[in-house]
Amino acid sequence: MLLDLVFIRHGMTAGNQERRYIGQTDDQPLSEQGRRVLLERQAEGIYPRVQAVYTSPLRRCSETARLLYPMLVPVVVQALIELDFGVFEGKTYDQLKDNPAYRRWIDTAGMTPPPGGEGGQEFAERLKGAMQQIAQHAVRSGVHQAAVVTHGGCLMSLLSTLGQGLSEQDFYRFQAANGGGFMAHVDTDTLVLTDIRPL
Repeated sequence: MLLDLVFIRHGMTAGNQERRYIGQTDDQPLSEQGRRVLLERQAEGIYPRVQAVYTSPLRRCSETARLLYPMLVPVVVQALIELDFGVFEGKTYDQLKDNPAYRRWIDTAGMTPPPGGEGGQEFAERLKGAMQQIAQHAVRSGVHQAAVVTHGGCLMSLLSTLGQGLSEQDFYRFQAANGGGFMAHVDTDTLVLTDIRPL
């Protein structure tokens, strides 16, 4: 079965405004600006109607899901949680730019794990498991259009590794602003993503 998916990066938080790496340990709420921007985009009709919404367990994602799709009960998928940034957690680019471990992490599109954190291959496998859960739930529930509210790093990994004809070299092609994202079709049997396009 082909499932229409809209992948949405959560709304802005204070940590996003400060350009910090906010991963699994800092469960920040949406900022006032973040909530306002999401509601403005929603009023513009950017987010398509869906039958189900799947979300990371972190607060910034569940708040985004409830704000954009208030009539739906979000289905929490634990494996959609953001990357474990290890020692980079809470830090900014300026604080990390001269750190050789950080440079390796950036230069390998996250394949080299941050010290104490999660490596790119492990991350991609976890997210593939999340997509499997979503596909199975959608098939069981008769869902044909769904939203996936998750994190920026998750979007980049999911789309580059599951996109038809793509690879981890395409990782940075799928950077999304807070509240931004992509639409795609997923084959619920193979998990291959096709027709990927920006929101």
